[in-house]
Amino acid sequence: MASGLLASTTLPGCTRTVELPVDRPVPVAVKVDDKPAAELTRCADRDARLPDDADSWAVLPPRLRNALIRFARAFGANADQLDRLINWNVPGSCPAPTNTAK
Repeated sequence: MASGLLASTTLPGCTRTVELPVDRPVPVAVKVDDKPAAELTRCADRDARLPDDADSWAVLPPRLRNALIRFARAFGANADQLDRLINWNVPGSCPAPTNTAK
């Protein structure tokens, strides 16, 4: 089979495949100058941290506490990812992530 562009047409009751000859593959590059809309380039909204002192917390069952910790870490990871994406499109727009929690 020779190198080429393969075109196929499928109609009810018949199938036909036609190969069109091509001398060599031609790369296609498209320059994209589109900028994202302003509402898509807003940095992630990070609320203030939860209080650390023992008087501010109720006693939570371990399963609920662990679920809340997983939820908070996932939120932080998503916010960091959003900021990285915005900085890729508009460099320096969002502060660098400071969350080092594991």
